[in-house]
Amino acid sequence: MDKTMIIKRISNIISACLIAAYVAFLAIRWSSFPDELPTHFNAAGVADSYGSKASLLIEPIVMLGLFILLAVVECFPGIWNIPVHVTKANEAEVMGICYMLFGVLKISVILICAFSGFMCVFAGFPVWPTYLMIGVILVSLILSIVRLARYN
Repeated sequence: MDKTMIIKRISNIISACLIAAYVAFLAIRWSSFPDELPTHFNAAGVADSYGSKASLLIEPIVMLGLFILLAVVECFPGIWNIPVHVTKANEAEVMGICYMLFGVLKISVILICAFSGFMCVFAGFPVWPTYLMIGVILVSLILSIVRLARYN
């Protein structure tokens, strides 16, 4: 099995485990959640909208939808807009960079959704993990572009 398939498989397993863990958390703790929870937070992490606990079901649906979308797009490298010309000589390295980026994106967006759910459930849950994951996505994009630029 080549490096790109290993990266793809590991990121899919981690993503699926994170989704399953979040769904299990909701199932186990569902009865302990209050009927009304904060559903939206401003940039400072202060709740500014409230709704029923059923709104917690949005996160796993979004997680699963984004995971499936990224996993499907990952299966069709021909549609990717890679900013370098892919040749037989650089294909393995370029595809490895792209698959690593997809893996980071999958895991990061799932964690952002999970942190959003935790903020709704736990009063005072910090907002910084969400900003950290957004930073991870941005840094991964920048590093991937820089690494890909070597192949121009």
